[in-house]
Amino acid sequence: MGLVKIPKSAIEFFKKNQDEIFNSGSLSEGPWIDKLSNKIKTIAGVKNAIPVNSNGSGLVALLLIFKEYFGRSEIMIQSNTMYGVRTICGTAGYKIVDYINCRLETLMPNIQDIKDSINNHKGNLDNLVIMLSDIGGIINPDIEKISKFCKEKNILLLEDAAHSFGSTLNNKFAGTFGDAGVYSYYSTKAIFAGEGGVAVTNNEKIGGLLKDFTAYDRFKQKMPIGCNIRLSEMQALMIFSVVNEYKTIIKNKSKIAEKYIEECEKAKIKYIDQNKNSNLGNYYKFTIISPNGNIDKVFPGIKTTTSKVYDYALGKNKEIPKRHLCLPIWYDLDNTISDKVLKELKN
Repeated sequence: MGLVKIPKSAIEFFKKNQDEIFNSGSLSEGPWIDKLSNKIKTIAGVKNAIPVNSNGSGLVALLLIFKEYFGRSEIMIQSNTMYGVRTICGTAGYKIVDYINCRLETLMPNIQDIKDSINNHKGNLDNLVIMLSDIGGIINPDIEKISKFCKEKNILLLEDAAHSFGSTLNNKFAGTFGDAGVYSYYSTKAIFAGEGGVAVTNNEKIGGLLKDFTAYDRFKQKMPIGCNIRLSEMQALMIFSVVNEYKTIIKNKSKIAEKYIEECEKAKIKYIDQNKNSNLGNYYKFTIISPNGNIDKVFPGIKTTTSKVYDYALGKNKEIPKRHLCLPIWYDLDNTISDKVLKELKN
């Protein structure tokens, strides 16, 4: 956590505008929530962007809306994802009916993995949600095919885009391929602001319901569900300040990645390419993979690493945690650290 650095321009923007919040007396439900919403709508190209106090709270709220207004109560999630995704489903009262297989090449499911899980499913598809997590900073390469398949089968597709704010696939922004998606700005994410998230959707009904949900629907007083999952004005300003610099952050991390890629190519080390097949990632992680054995046995000399994407699997894919590692790659990384990594890769 101590390694996280925020661009100086983002800090200066925050300091310049924080007094405005104090002087206004509007510490919540003020103009910065709307400014952040409009900012994300412009960047992501979506009709609705609803700031929430965390990625998790946004996902829970959307699942509750899917249950109440779309009749859903069963869910499939991918095997390689955070344990919190599992608890999110339980919190929203869903039955997890399958953990979808994932591929080492992307750490995510492909379209065939989705179809296999659906073919093995005995329940009613009209009752089903699939929640997929972008992993490591790139969008699922098959998300367009998956989205089309879900529409054909009347399955709701929810994107956990916690890792992928700023990433694009075929010039389309992360989180915008399914029925709804949620970003995270938690301290360890690629684009980081301490805490908070933004839910996005092009579905006007879902967007309207979620906006009312975040404030208990205390104004219209029609919804039977709702909870306070708002952002404070100060946190909205914080996220706005960092999002202003998201391209700068990704560009900085991409330069570090280019050095790692050069050494990996020389040493014939396999890695997850974040700029492949129309995918442009944010380099939340730089991931090395080992298809032929446990990573620590294949590359015992690589010692300078950061945490794995996940060191466990929720369902299948027990080998994925053993067959990947992540190299340090965060904004304004100290050259002494990256040089040490490069030396280890070379050796």
